[in-house]
Amino acid sequence: MKNFKIKDAQYNVSEIRKTHYRQLGQNAVTRLKKKGFQAAYFDDLMSAKRHLLSLIADGSTVGVGDSHTIYAMDIDDDLSAKKCRAIPNIAALNLHGYHSDSYGYIKADTREEARQLLAEYLTSNVFILGANAITMQGEIINVDGVGNRVAGMCYGADRIIVVAGVNKIVPDEESGRKRVHFHAAPMDNIKYGDECASTATGICPGCNRDERICNITTIVHRKPIESDFHVVLIGEELGF
Repeated sequence: MKNFKIKDAQYNVSEIRKTHYRQLGQNAVTRLKKKGFQAAYFDDLMSAKRHLLSLIADGSTVGVGDSHTIYAMDIDDDLSAKKCRAIPNIAALNLHGYHSDSYGYIKADTREEARQLLAEYLTSNVFILGANAITMQGEIINVDGVGNRVAGMCYGADRIIVVAGVNKIVPDEESGRKRVHFHAAPMDNIKYGDECASTATGICPGCNRDERICNITTIVHRKPIESDFHVVLIGEELGF
């Protein structure tokens, strides 16, 4: 009788996943383009990084909304080589942020310098950020605690670029909101070291505490009028 090996039933899971991600990502790109966005899909982070950098002109001021997908790209040296100036969200502070000791803010020497940084961040040549969810209806969902990330996206920058892994793609708006409660918010609270129900249970219950990080929800249903809005999707699981 023939001897069988369990591994004979094995398939290349990595290739299957890559193919699925490509199909899903390209489908989402089609939906986003129908909504007026300039969208592109890339199989891997480094290919997406090259595309992102090609969208940033030399000498640009670049506002950076909090995004671990962008951090994974490690673009500091690349921007320096292009003589660009990056302003991260933790340096773009309003009056209350400037006088706060929360979230590891980087503070300018004076309040007036901080105001100037905030103005440059909000009116940057290019504003880059991630997404909490991107729907198969071609919508972009973000939930903020402070609002400096979504403020930079909504109006002011010459060009906006949203970067996201395929793990952010969801069927619809309701699924996007659930993704925030089940994935993004609990992990964000862990990141900030917050002790709350979501870090204890792994699910955000929609609390009402002063330190709540889910305070402002934006849904970009279609490319805003008079905007240059790009979406870069990546065939990897990135950020949260």
